[in-house]
Amino acid sequence: MTHLALWISQAQFFMSLSFMLLFLLLELGLAWALLFFKVRAFSGEARWMEAYRFWVRVFALTFIAAFVSTVPVMIQFGSLWPALLDRIGNVASPILAAAVLSLFVVKICFVGVMLFAQRRISQRLHTGLVAVVALGLTATAMWPVMLFSWMRTPAGAFFSNGRYIVTDWWQVAFNPSFPWYAGLLLTLALATASLFMLGITALQSLWRNAGEHERAVFGLAGRTAVVSLLLLGAIAVLAGQALAVHEPARTAAALGYWQSGERPSMALLAVPPPEGHTGGWEWRWEGRGGSFLARAADGAYRGLDQYSGMAPPRGFTFWSLRIAVVGTLIVLLPAALAWWRLRAAGGDPTGLPRWLRKALVAGGFGGWLVAVAGFAHVLIGAHPYAVAGTVTFSEVMGGGSVPALLAGGVVLLAVYGLCLAGFLQLMWHNMRYGVVPVIRHRNRA
Repeated sequence: MTHLALWISQAQFFMSLSFMLLFLLLELGLAWALLFFKVRAFSGEARWMEAYRFWVRVFALTFIAAFVSTVPVMIQFGSLWPALLDRIGNVASPILAAAVLSLFVVKICFVGVMLFAQRRISQRLHTGLVAVVALGLTATAMWPVMLFSWMRTPAGAFFSNGRYIVTDWWQVAFNPSFPWYAGLLLTLALATASLFMLGITALQSLWRNAGEHERAVFGLAGRTAVVSLLLLGAIAVLAGQALAVHEPARTAAALGYWQSGERPSMALLAVPPPEGHTGGWEWRWEGRGGSFLARAADGAYRGLDQYSGMAPPRGFTFWSLRIAVVGTLIVLLPAALAWWRLRAAGGDPTGLPRWLRKALVAGGFGGWLVAVAGFAHVLIGAHPYAVAGTVTFSEVMGGGSVPALLAGGVVLLAVYGLCLAGFLQLMWHNMRYGVVPVIRHRNRA
């Protein structure tokens, strides 16, 4: 029963983190897109100002959703894992405090002025505010990435008497996995936002002829989607190689390297055997994958058998990575094809085949699919450790019963579903009708 409660707790926490991640990625990507629009509009191109006016409304919706979604994550951090802060409080508390403070400073001081004071300040100052918001939101997102990466590769602190003591904050902040996870987050944010903009403009082109600003956004989103997805793949490969020594169990499970040996191999597709067993169907590439696998002192490649009892779930870790890879290819192909054929269509998306535009609409949320699959691979691949090598989830979990955890998970799922439906409904209204102007009369609300 305790084992079941542990997995329900992890599933519930993963659901909340994923919901927050979806809007965080879209928020970050749109913030930088808005800055690009404003800079181009400041140089005198009216079509980019029209693009800014449309997408700033989407950004406002996304910002509110991302801001609100942090609340259940903070609550669950203490309710599902109440003993975790006791173990890592010396590291986590300052980082979380900095994240909350940064978020409120950016929200109160800059985002409000950016959204509601454009007519009261100069265009130069407003463009500067948009740049500050993009930089501020990016810096704010780095705090949770710093904590998450430190929990994967703890550095700058030592574990004594059941808790971590900080010795070097520089090493805590710039731990071995921080640059890689930060790079993955930023490129994934650009990919998510560009695919979303590409899908929205493709949908608008199915309804009517595309305007000048929609053509401009479509071309920009297509180029950015292709480049960011290719860059995302390159960073993911390099990160896998660099972090193999720090996360050996996850990389062994990801490659399907079940048994240690002298020669490396990589399972492209497989039905992972249960822990402690061998065999099972697999399509293996012999002699490959050595740069991703850790090595023992005798030079042998370390397989998953060396982590008996403390290994991540084989099937989930193995297949979540492949879903992320396949999902990336699925959304990359139509974006690349649209970018290639757009010049022949004179830069007008309505000149592209309807089937291609429908594929782009379907891929508009492809960045979210890739993000959830990749995040599941990293988070569940760290099991059973909350902090690598020292603190396990079972040590720090709360005492909630299985029925209570299930009921809480169902309620959360319903709330997140309603929030997502509301976001899509507002997006639909924005695409179809825009913002209806309201004339204010004196002495009337």
